[in-house]
Amino acid sequence: MDTSGTINLQYSTIKNPLPDFIYEGLQKFSNGANLYRPQPQQLVEKLTRKHNIPKEMIYLTAGCDEAIQMFAHAYGRHAYIFTPTYTVYTDVEVFGGKLTQLYSLTNDAYSIRIQPYPEATLIYLANPNNPSGFTQKKNVIELIKANAHAIVVIDEAYGDFADLSVVDEVINYPHMAVFRSFSKSYGMAGNRIGYVIAHPHVIERVKKYSQWANVSYLSVGAAMVALDHEKYFIKMREDISKRRDQFLSFLKTLKFSVFPSYINATLIKFPTETEAIQFVAYLKDNNIICSHGNGNSNVGLTASFVRFAIGTEEQMIYVQKVLQNYNYRKII
Repeated sequence: MDTSGTINLQYSTIKNPLPDFIYEGLQKFSNGANLYRPQPQQLVEKLTRKHNIPKEMIYLTAGCDEAIQMFAHAYGRHAYIFTPTYTVYTDVEVFGGKLTQLYSLTNDAYSIRIQPYPEATLIYLANPNNPSGFTQKKNVIELIKANAHAIVVIDEAYGDFADLSVVDEVINYPHMAVFRSFSKSYGMAGNRIGYVIAHPHVIERVKKYSQWANVSYLSVGAAMVALDHEKYFIKMREDISKRRDQFLSFLKTLKFSVFPSYINATLIKFPTETEAIQFVAYLKDNNIICSHGNGNSNVGLTASFVRFAIGTEEQMIYVQKVLQNYNYRKII
């Protein structure tokens, strides 16, 4: 490939361009975009069929980030998060709430402590975890059961990459909510379209903190077209997952310390921050940018951690070629 350009694998967006059928299907939505359209019911109804839940339990949002902030406003007097995790959860503090961070990364995997957190009014948990890429479904459900006094948010922005979803559990637990997004599962991060699944009393409370016409009608249209081509996106996610698994195996053969991942990213831990810094510098010299430590949407990682988003097949071939030539001491 042409290495004159930079391969940016910092953020775990989908690197594949959107297929032509998305753009071709937008014409009829363009014709209707002259009007305000709060909570377009065409998309809500498609999502009710996708998840087999009542439409009263769905609220469309401008990606998961808006949903996170809505819940922070409504329930964020004291929020708990399990780090390393998604940095937007920390917005609770920006809005005047208290935040408790519980470090949950062991030497082997991401593992949360299951217990009641009596001071919590709100708990955020990414399922699968971002940035490590791993969560245990049974632990997610046990956390929900143990904290009926709080609102427990399960952020499934990467939910379609793994068989871990707890959407079916929402009907059983009035204190839980699930966030979903088209950013990762359908490669539409720039469209900013997502949704909340929760009991109606939760929806009624949090929607007060959303703009009344909060989602772009064109983004709604793109989401509807995507849902009509579900097989294409299932295949896209399968291909990305195969590249991820192959890349993880490759890293292990080079003796890198890696964590199990269900998402379109891989996390590496170096013995020292100095080694990680040297590694990142080497990548930059070879036109590869990755995520290093905190920042780039992560909170709770030291500078000894490096994360790669999974790129296109061509990009990952080049990355592996560069890594094969890296002169490093063996990592135990």
